[in-house]
Amino acid sequence: MSKAIFTAGMRTPFGRAFKGALVEERPDDMLVALLRANSNAHPSLWEHTADDLIVGCAYPEGEQGYNLARMIALGAGLDTPGMTVNRLCASSLEAAAIAAARVKAHWGDHVIVGGVESMSRIPRRGANWSESDNIKSTCPDAYIANGSTAEKVAIQFPHITRLDQENLAASSHENAGAAFAAGKYSRQIAPLHIEQDELIRLPVNREKMASLKPCFADDGSVTAATSSPLTDGATCGIVLGAELASQLGVTDAVEIVDVAVAHVGPDVMGLGPIPATRKLFERNQITANDIAVFEINEAFAIQVLACMEELKIPAAKVNTWGGAMAIGHPLGASGLRLLITAHDRLLAEHHPGDLGLVTLCVGGGQGMSMLVRRTGK
Repeated sequence: MSKAIFTAGMRTPFGRAFKGALVEERPDDMLVALLRANSNAHPSLWEHTADDLIVGCAYPEGEQGYNLARMIALGAGLDTPGMTVNRLCASSLEAAAIAAARVKAHWGDHVIVGGVESMSRIPRRGANWSESDNIKSTCPDAYIANGSTAEKVAIQFPHITRLDQENLAASSHENAGAAFAAGKYSRQIAPLHIEQDELIRLPVNREKMASLKPCFADDGSVTAATSSPLTDGATCGIVLGAELASQLGVTDAVEIVDVAVAHVGPDVMGLGPIPATRKLFERNQITANDIAVFEINEAFAIQVLACMEELKIPAAKVNTWGGAMAIGHPLGASGLRLLITAHDRLLAEHHPGDLGLVTLCVGGGQGMSMLVRRTGK
């Protein structure tokens, strides 16, 4: 099989939903603008005609509907078809996984991938939300709200305290702020109305954080501060065959080595990364000790801490440039945001051959994980 190389990852700054800088920006237009910025930043990669544009989106309706990917391809003036995929929070990681599988199978050697979500403009769960009584008769928790699942995880891990969750949230903001200040995000951000993510709060107000009431259960421990905020944003990148990557001069990037999906009960959705990551560990005969970089989506602090505990992941390797509690979580765009940051962390701070792992929990009780390796000599 050919090797699949991920490169040229870029994203918009992430905006606060409903009151941030991207509220008036249509999601399709947002990703068109980002693709144009990417072509300007990496012109040699865009001279080669892409086999496809694959875009992840959690709620592909309204301005995100009508096969969003194909509309974006047309809007960006691309000579390529388009496909929209949905695995809720892992949608854009799924886009990259599909692209990698095609490249590995020699069904193409140049696939543009993207992700987008406007949580300001498209309702969560969709405009015409409807639950099936038939499905609920088989699985009563099928439609459980994600916030409620966080409290279910907290019940399973009672030793993880509210203070532990607040400590993780605080470090997320501090790490993100430090990364921006050090210019670590400069290679991936394409300014759109703003130049930095809007949701980072510095200095962290621990007193205010401690005063917040629980969001999802009166006697719970999960608050707005320890949950990812509603966010608008877009992400993109390119997946190439190794031979084409070499021809185009791409020498320092990441190889997409393996991908796994798994499921857990819908009521403990946040634990999805555990079985998905274990599949990768078992298939590749590695442990957390063999991974240099972890990017774990911070849907909620409680589930990140639970996953780290179960997978024996050292905190020093996780989200060292900040996570979704500070950066934001525009659902369909988040998987690629994690992959882009894993790529940038590996290139900036680690060596060729070092491994990174990206993982997310997914609504409905799923997890998705991707193993990557830094290329180069």
